[in-house]
Amino acid sequence: MSCRILLICTWLPFLLLSEARAQQAMLSSGDASYEALSYIQAIDAYEQAFRKNASSIPHARRLADCYWTLRDTKNAERWYAIVAASSLAEPEDIYRYAELLRVTGQFGASDLWMKRYAKLAPEDSRVKLKENATERLGYILDSEGITHKVMKSGLNSEQSDICPFIHGDTIIFASARVERFGSRDVHSWNDQPFLDLYTGVVGKDGSVSRINALDDATNTKYHESNMIISTDGMELYFTRNNYHEGRKVLSEEGVNNLEIFMRRRDALGWGKEIPFPYNSASYSVGHPALTYDQSRIYFTSNMPGGLGGKDLYVCYRDEHGSWGEPQNLGFPINTEGDEMFPFVYQNTLYFASDGHLGLGGLDLFRCTIRSNGHGVVQNLSAPVNSTADDFGICLDANGHHGFFTSDRDGALGDENIYHFLMNSKAADERKWSGRVLDVADAQPVPYLTVRLIDLERNEISRTVTGANGEFEFPAPNVPASVSAKIPGGASVELPANEFEISAFSNTDLPDLYINSVMDLPVNAIIRDGMTNEWLDGVTVSVKDARDGTLLFHGITNDQGITQGQIPDRRFGEDMNLEVSFQKMGYLSKTIYVDTRVLMFLEHALTGPEGSGLAPVSAGIDMAQAMNLRPIYFDYREARIRSDAAMELDVVVQAMRMDPTITIDLRSHSDSRASTEANDALSQRRAESTRNYMVQQGIDASRITYKGYGERRLVNRCADGVECSEEEHQLNRRTEFIITGCADCARTVQAKPR
Repeated sequence: MSCRILLICTWLPFLLLSEARAQQAMLSSGDASYEALSYIQAIDAYEQAFRKNASSIPHARRLADCYWTLRDTKNAERWYAIVAASSLAEPEDIYRYAELLRVTGQFGASDLWMKRYAKLAPEDSRVKLKENATERLGYILDSEGITHKVMKSGLNSEQSDICPFIHGDTIIFASARVERFGSRDVHSWNDQPFLDLYTGVVGKDGSVSRINALDDATNTKYHESNMIISTDGMELYFTRNNYHEGRKVLSEEGVNNLEIFMRRRDALGWGKEIPFPYNSASYSVGHPALTYDQSRIYFTSNMPGGLGGKDLYVCYRDEHGSWGEPQNLGFPINTEGDEMFPFVYQNTLYFASDGHLGLGGLDLFRCTIRSNGHGVVQNLSAPVNSTADDFGICLDANGHHGFFTSDRDGALGDENIYHFLMNSKAADERKWSGRVLDVADAQPVPYLTVRLIDLERNEISRTVTGANGEFEFPAPNVPASVSAKIPGGASVELPANEFEISAFSNTDLPDLYINSVMDLPVNAIIRDGMTNEWLDGVTVSVKDARDGTLLFHGITNDQGITQGQIPDRRFGEDMNLEVSFQKMGYLSKTIYVDTRVLMFLEHALTGPEGSGLAPVSAGIDMAQAMNLRPIYFDYREARIRSDAAMELDVVVQAMRMDPTITIDLRSHSDSRASTEANDALSQRRAESTRNYMVQQGIDASRITYKGYGERRLVNRCADGVECSEEEHQLNRRTEFIITGCADCARTVQAKPR
């Protein structure tokens, strides 16, 4: 036994020393590959070292960085978790770990680590852009994206396929594919073949066929990517590694950076390559994008002076056709992260970023291009964006078909190109929308019923235009026409064969024009309020209650009817009408009609049953004869309430129209309080009512008044009887008894009808 122990004790130091030397050799080998930017080899060496129990946090950081650079998020998260939890963690370790947690959907944990990073780097703009990420990402995910579905395009290979661009019916893209029976040099960075440029033909359905590599004059043994062609077809730009006279050019750090090259078309075809004037061996310049008018070129660069990582820059073309000095787009477009892969469609700049809040990795964003800057940055949301890297977007000339690059799960190679239909929607979510406008002045026609009619004239659906004349239907699954008709007025129809239906999104219908301004037929029907007979000779005046404009004037016939038209009414407009009725021997009456013009059929201002006028007669209560609401007072109050003032104004107007009428105001109280107190209260109420009418222009000599206290109750609520407040209210009233008038001697006899 002692011999065995002795052997173990003898061999143990040797074994430990041997293992330590093996660890160190693997770490040194990893360092050499890491510094040569050979990340695949570096990963292999570092992983072997850690399997042999290496515990170096600086080397764990390098291993995590290799996975981060190669966008292997699963393994990057595994190693950054170790580094971030150590006492040697640096701010960038914390940031990257927070990002990787978000990529894997751990939003709450990501928020916590981002808050820790915020304490270490409070000036980093990404802190503000990504705070409260859990809540804001929920909003992004719930927002409607630029499409409802993405599909792998038919041009993908088993290797990386990236950065598409469409010119006419040609798609240009970069691919690391290896041609059949051929071989390609591989990049030590990721052991993938170098990228070459390829073309294909885009069909009307977005399919891609006839894929071919570009000529060898463009493709070299190094990377070529991101080719674009100007709108007029006279210039092309692309990205390539810094490569001159058959040899790559390295920076002082040993990096082979990217450059932009251009070619111009002449009568013989594409001319020779011209380097972009701001290329440099010291930093990368790539991913060119031109505006429609070719006055600006956007690109990506990590040149000195940026905000951090890779930034977007723009150059303006001068009057001689040369590009001016690069201008950093600055915050809020650029961040301390990476902003890359710009693309311009009309006045919108699209780009990829990992510095703005996104679903994970690189997300796609857009903003408006303005004359002196750029608008608000917007996330394009799912399904274009995912928790993987999404970048390199492009649209066709019509803005219908789009392509972009992603390394989301299920990709055949490291990256694939995906196809989508811009603004597409699922079939059951699509809408037909349009507007109805007036044929003369193009003003919107609101509140008009619009119908969908199938080819057999059956109604499919109906809706009503909004205040702006707009309407919307669920998209039908059969051909249909759109029809609208104003009751009593004009109609319009948009036949099914006169508009194009979107095959993948909402359909914007052509505007429908209709004559919506017509004369509105009106009538008024008046009865004798005592005999219920039709009343002739009543003068009817209709005014606009808002400005007093006279709209209609008529006199009733022997059937008690007057008819006419209010000129130039617009369908859907609101009318506030003051309608007055006046006839000698009758109490004048004014009613207010608030209505909306929803037809041009005859409109009864007094309703189908007509309106009654009360004969003037001594001893009657004017308010009761005119069907006014009682003039009530609050408990123990003599102040004229606002609702009472409205009724008093009608009495005042009737007395103005017939200046021979005199009245006796009789005010009453409920039974609560003493008889003496109620007498005094009712007298104050009568005086308050008289004063109000005098203030409105009625001569005081035409009004007598008296308070009767609780002596003339209208119900059982006498002293000692328990009653509700509503029952007591009925006794707190004022009456307007006619005491004299010019036609008071008139006798009215009922006639059979």
